[in-house]
Amino acid sequence: MVRLAAGLLAILTLAACLPAGPFARSDPYAAGPQPGFPRLGTALPAGHTRYSHDSLADLLTRLTHDLEWGARRRNLVRYEAPISVSLSGPGAAQYTAFVGRYLSEIRGRTGIDIALASRANRPITPNLLVQFIPGSEFRSELPEHVCVVAPGRLSWPRFRTAPKQFGGQAFETQRRVDAMSVFIPDTLEPYLARTCLIEEIAQALGPANDLYGLGPSIFNDDGAHIWPTRLDYLMLQVLYAPEMRTGLSRRETRDAARRALVRLNPQGAGASPLPRLRQRDMKRWAKEIATVFDRSNGTSTRQQAARAAVGIASSRAPGSAYHCRALAALVRVTGDTPDKALAAIDRALQVCTRAHGPNDIRITRLKLDRARMLFARGDHREAAITLEPLETPLAAHGQDERLVAFYALQAASLRAIQQSKRSFEARRRAGEWGAYALGSDHPDVARWLSQ
Repeated sequence: MVRLAAGLLAILTLAACLPAGPFARSDPYAAGPQPGFPRLGTALPAGHTRYSHDSLADLLTRLTHDLEWGARRRNLVRYEAPISVSLSGPGAAQYTAFVGRYLSEIRGRTGIDIALASRANRPITPNLLVQFIPGSEFRSELPEHVCVVAPGRLSWPRFRTAPKQFGGQAFETQRRVDAMSVFIPDTLEPYLARTCLIEEIAQALGPANDLYGLGPSIFNDDGAHIWPTRLDYLMLQVLYAPEMRTGLSRRETRDAARRALVRLNPQGAGASPLPRLRQRDMKRWAKEIATVFDRSNGTSTRQQAARAAVGIASSRAPGSAYHCRALAALVRVTGDTPDKALAAIDRALQVCTRAHGPNDIRITRLKLDRARMLFARGDHREAAITLEPLETPLAAHGQDERLVAFYALQAASLRAIQQSKRSFEARRRAGEWGAYALGSDHPDVARWLSQ
């Protein structure tokens, strides 16, 4: 059982926010049912919107006019017609209900006219096409990506003939949105497929940029928030407000966004600005972070890059989201050395609490890493104690895959200190959540459930 728990934790540690890589297979996973949990999602949407109107208008402008590789779009783009979402491809049907609930949440919180395509409630041609495509083909074309969104009504065979043209270049020249296409490998573990659905559908609506340093958002590259935050929903609400329209220049977008924010977000009156986003002077930091999470690099290269990112952040942006992210990256690449990892975790907890607050989900995730390292070092009782308060925030933030890791580690820790009854219950929950997050036919989950 201890070996299996370690196996599940390794899968989760390596797979989170990274391409499927060695965990890919030829057929879609079968997602098990979502386990019942009374506190699931109670912290969603996370965060707040008590930021100044000026800084929020600047953010909306950067999300819609800037692209993460440095290019800019001349004008604002958004859907100007009702949005009809279709799902197709192998394994897509098992996510239909999930997507329907998600679209209902978007519609309720932003007022955007969006729904699943069907003859009953949306008798129009789909204009947001979500396509599950063969995982092997996706990896051969886009090995560095988990999933992608592209402008236009595209088939996968057409997109793969020129992914740069239909992807990045098309975003740069895009002047309006008539349709968008999302491509998801059909061999992703279910939790990663759901993460792709959440983020790519949101980005297909207009916010095409990812911003390092934007803490309370899914529109960044740290993957901490799986679900849209209050800030994300506000950005979408502003983008589709009557004050906005396709074709606005950058300056016009900012001015119109500010007018909409005065009406939509009274909390912003007299509030402090968002923490500064330092994209220009943190380019080398971003390069080092990318090196850390590129699994084609060797361990020593990744560790060196993580230390370099920590050094850059501590000198240029101490105590910031960048500093937090760099330390969390260092934790990941020192995981095979528990004592070093624990020291990095303790420092990360201090900095991340300062940057994001004590209730941010990053704090809980770091504490889960701390428990994992304590267990690896043989401190089973301390690991069990560290785990005890983590179940509620993980569930409240809808962290499906981290709940698998939590229950698997809890089962192993409790068994090691001879609390067999509680260990058995944790093992049962690990199996249930494993089936939902990793797939009921995932080999590690199957072995777990059979014991």
